[in-house]
Parts: sequence; structure tokens; C-alpha cells
Amino acid sequence: MQNLVKSSGKGILVPPGILVRPTIVAAIPTPLGGLGPDDDEGLARANFRLEYSEPKGRYEIAAFGIDRRDTPIEITGAFWRTVRVHSIVRPAIELALPSWTWPISALRTPRASDAPTGVTRFEAQSEEGLLLAATAYRIAEISNENPALAVAESLGLKQRTATNWIQRARAAGYMTTSGNESAVRRIAEEIKRANPNTLPSEEELVRRIVWSAEQFEFERTGVFHGDD
Repeated sequence: MQNLVKSSGKGILVPPGILVRPTIVAAIPTPLGGLGPDDDEGLARANFRLEYSEPKGRYEIAAFGIDRRDTPIEITGAFWRTVRVHSIVRPAIELALPSWTWPISALRTPRASDAPTGVTRFEAQSEEGLLLAATAYRIAEISNENPALAVAESLGLKQRTATNWIQRARAAGYMTTSGNESAVRRIAEEIKRANPNTLPSEEELVRRIVWSAEQFEFERTGVFHGDD
């Protein structure tokens, strides 16, 4: 992991209690031209630097480049118009966040079975439920994703219900105060114990970076597919 993604700088504690580093530097393999992850010649390299903006509450892309390595793709203006930069950098942000957040992020990962996730016991009226909603919201916001959708997907809620949870979490102060790290970590550990076979290991997170057809989908002709 450390050869792929490095975070640095004095930690910034953001609500409800997630420590982020100001800078993320990454050099990650990226598939090109419709080739799969097992074809080494199909992997270029994305090199980028992200900087956390406190006013915006998310990482901004400060620098981004592609090294084609051994792929036959020419880096042209037409090629750049196909590059989904956000989809490439997003998994690196997830990897750079504290590892205790991974079980919460994993709630959004499609599962092979319909086994319960362990999140179903949380109620919108409870402190734990509201903290979980606030944390899922913040993780998505940090990554420049749709935070309300992230809450709905993480907790298995309809969009309108998720919006209500978010409003309650905001009213309770969990969206604006940063002193809840210990409580959120306990929730994450509880989710981890309930879902031992569905959580992403560090190896799985790296695999996601290397290949995701949904995230790095390219149009034909050499386009992408796709600590504590």
C-alpha cells in the first residue's frame, strides 16, 4: 500500500471524528485500452497529488498525470477527454483514510450474498445510528461523492429516509463537531465483527485501485475501463 498511496502532513480532525492528512500522493497502476488487470501491458500509471481543502471539506486534485508505460496508447488531447479523473483518484482517498473507517466504507460494496450487514440494528433515533449516518456522509464528502446517496447505500435506506437521518444527525451536532472519534470507531468495530467476510482487506483495496470496470470504463480506442 505504501508504495501506491502516501498521505502526509499534520492531521486534520473533521466531523464527526475522522483524521485526514492534508496531502495524498499516489502512483497507481491503471488499466488502459480495455485490457484486464492480469495483462501487465494493459496497465499504465496514474500519478497524482491531492490536497485537502478545509473550506470545501474534501480533497482537491492538485496535480494529475498518466504514464503509459508499456501500453500502446498515445497520450493525446482526445485521450485526455476520456479520462475519468475523479474515478481514478477516489479509491486512493479511501485507502488513505484511517483503516478503522474501512468497515463503514465497505457497507456500500455489493455483496455476493444477501446476508445481513449488521447495520440493520441501528435506529435513526439512536446516537449510534446518527453517528453512522454522519460518518458515511463525511467519508463520501471527503471523496467528492454524493454524500446523501452514500448514506442511503450504507444504511440500506430509501433516499428520502436517508435525508431524514442526515437532518437528524446535523441537528444533533454530529455533522459539525469532531469529538466523536472513539464512538464512531466502536461502531465501525461492531460492523467489522458482524461482517468478517465482506470487509475489504488492504489487498482488496489495492485490487480495486488496479481494476474496476465500473469506475474506469472507457469508450473503445484506448480509454479507461472502468494510519490510524
